[in-house]
Amino acid sequence: MIKPVIFAALAFGLTACSVGPDYTPQKTSFLDGWFAPTSEHVSNEDIALEWWSVFNDPLLENYIKKAATNNKNVQVALANVKRARALRGESNAAFFPQIDSSGSADRSKSSDAAATSGNGNIRNLYDAGFDASWELDVFGGNRRANEASDARIGSATANYQDVMLSTLAEVARSYYEARGLQKRIAITENNTKLLQETFNVVDQRLEAGEASSFDVSRARGEYQLTRARIPNLQADLHASIFTLSVLLGQPPEALLEEMGEVKPLPAPPDIVPVGLRSDMLRRRPDVRMAERELAASVADIGVETSELFPKFFITGDIGSQARVFGDVFSAAGGLWSLGSLVQWSVFEGGAIRAQIKAEEAESEGALATYEQSVLSALADAETALTRYGQELETRKRLDEGVQSRRQSVSFARELFDAGEQDYLAVLDAQRELIASENDLVISETNSITKLVALYTALGGGWEFFDNKE
Repeated sequence: MIKPVIFAALAFGLTACSVGPDYTPQKTSFLDGWFAPTSEHVSNEDIALEWWSVFNDPLLENYIKKAATNNKNVQVALANVKRARALRGESNAAFFPQIDSSGSADRSKSSDAAATSGNGNIRNLYDAGFDASWELDVFGGNRRANEASDARIGSATANYQDVMLSTLAEVARSYYEARGLQKRIAITENNTKLLQETFNVVDQRLEAGEASSFDVSRARGEYQLTRARIPNLQADLHASIFTLSVLLGQPPEALLEEMGEVKPLPAPPDIVPVGLRSDMLRRRPDVRMAERELAASVADIGVETSELFPKFFITGDIGSQARVFGDVFSAAGGLWSLGSLVQWSVFEGGAIRAQIKAEEAESEGALATYEQSVLSALADAETALTRYGQELETRKRLDEGVQSRRQSVSFARELFDAGEQDYLAVLDAQRELIASENDLVISETNSITKLVALYTALGGGWEFFDNKE
């Protein structure tokens, strides 16, 4: 009777369907066109995935490569991928027989009082063998568990890619913030030098009776205020370098000497290829991570649903038993058994169905999370497009304003030297020029960092370091 039951269970297990809902990949119906009001600065050509090469800066490219390998957050995310793969192996083990081995040696003596001869018997018993149990995945609980494990590997992989993308963007942002601060420091130091020279000239004119004490006081004050900005700018520069060093997995001071050489800020491209919105959604790691979590939660429903149904096992053991140790390994000591087992939780007080409902609710939440990630990705990209385009316009106008104010300073000096205007007009023109130059450098820096933010929102760059071994 045992063999028919076993073969029937095997046949059923090979043809059975997995209980619970099947996952269907989500589809989006959003338009591929971009709606940011900066169409003159973008094109629908494919994005430059290796976007840091646009800046043509070998040192930045070197830092990017180092961060991709040495950044600690990237290493944590990579370890989580390895962990998910290991758990997948644990889940896959349910498809194979579980075999245990055992061995024992026992020596016993029976009671003298109970023996008919008045003397108890001494008995030896040696036992060795293997026990096996194999669950037939009739209702697909193990298959659903494998589906969930595969999806979680995908989620961990996407998270790794997301951390990689964020890290590369942070490296570029910190790098160019440092370069922008270096330029601001250089301009401020140059303006300080010019204001000091101006103060000296005004002081000499005071002695000659050609200027007032008020003019000297104003000139001294402008020089001192401009000079006072330098320490905080230097502190901000060091902070950016410290951040950059840590992003590369190095001590904060590691890059102070290397970053000491001042380099110019690159000119951002006027037109950026951004591709289609649908391509962006497929490329964004955070969107794919949310989608894989949704797939895992749907599979978990099937895992819990399978607990409502019986479990079928094939069991057996093979071994040897003898009173003499030497006979344990002989054919005469051999023994075996083969059987089948059915387990079924008949009454659990509603615990299983409650767990199914909990998994269904979690799946609903995962679906909403995925949909929110899609909407957030679209908003991120549209916002980044808008901000980059508007920053280019701001940068252009500030550059024009700086040129005009430089002319104003030149005119004010000429009028002052000709005695047609007091020194207050010169100071006002210089103050406005200094403020405009500072604003221009900030905008130049922002145009680069906002371009980096745009590339991050578009989801490119992680492909070049997608090493999950």
